[in-house]
Amino acid sequence: MNFCPTCGAKANGGAFCTQCGTALKQESQPGPLVADEVKQDTKVFPDTIPTPVYTAFPVTSTPMYTALPLAPVGTPGVGVGAGVAQNNKADTVKGSGGPGMCLVKKGDKHQLRLKFAPNLRSGESVPALLGGVHDGMAIGREYLEEKIHGEWRYTESALGPGTGVQLKFERGEFLKLQDSDLVLDVSFWKMTEGTPVNFVGGNGERTYLKGGGQEGRSWVVNNDGTISPKNYSNLVLGAAVPIKATELAGCWNCCCFPCGAAALNITPESDDVYQECGLFFWFFVIPIPYGKKRKRKSAKQFVNTEDAGDVAMFENSNKIYFPPGVAGCGGRC
Repeated sequence: MNFCPTCGAKANGGAFCTQCGTALKQESQPGPLVADEVKQDTKVFPDTIPTPVYTAFPVTSTPMYTALPLAPVGTPGVGVGAGVAQNNKADTVKGSGGPGMCLVKKGDKHQLRLKFAPNLRSGESVPALLGGVHDGMAIGREYLEEKIHGEWRYTESALGPGTGVQLKFERGEFLKLQDSDLVLDVSFWKMTEGTPVNFVGGNGERTYLKGGGQEGRSWVVNNDGTISPKNYSNLVLGAAVPIKATELAGCWNCCCFPCGAAALNITPESDDVYQECGLFFWFFVIPIPYGKKRKRKSAKQFVNTEDAGDVAMFENSNKIYFPPGVAGCGGRC
């Protein structure tokens, strides 16, 4: 049994607390901090810059939104340039058990903060270790190989404890893996909450550099350690913590232009399966009753058990949308 050191919630699995976003700890570890144990004079930003040291400054996980005491820019001992050997590539594989990365609203409980953000911004190669409430976790890859989709190569991201990938900020916009010719990329360049973020490269060396100004793979390293798409400061990298089917229970409506609209009800069977029934109004006029069962396909997607092409995608527990070509979206009644 795991527990959350911040709010005390318990969970049988998962890497992060679904209540507050904190990285979960083993049951044998100390319980949550009480209010008296939390320092009240913690400042978001220090009045003075601390004297540079030769080790990364430790990060505390409380309070939740305290700024990371990041290592000063240029601190030796962080990146490859400082004489530290790169991580073994295989050690960065986290598997499919933990969440991947996606876009979340800035300030969301699942937003990610890099420990060595100042070093990364200054051009150093740094390990992608996380701080704040995710201290002890790192950005890694789900599997070792590179998959192919059309002219693109890709590897899906994954978060987990231990070793992280090595990142370098190139040309002031690309976040590149040091062990592969891949950069951080927003899937289909859809700049909305919940969109997956993975590692992508072209069919030639450094293809991602051509042209510059690539919206879906241009990033800004923020002062608080978060990472935003270059022209979307309201969004940051976050943990793609799965939406539970039990969070979706209730009445919904959606519009699927030009086919019509639907009013539906979701009844969960478990965290990963739900029954959907309702009325579809064909061309917005003719009512057609329907029912189907959906099971989890990914963190925020549920697929019809009898039609693999029928996928419901949820940006959050209040908004639903459908794949490109269907042009459908909706929300709670």
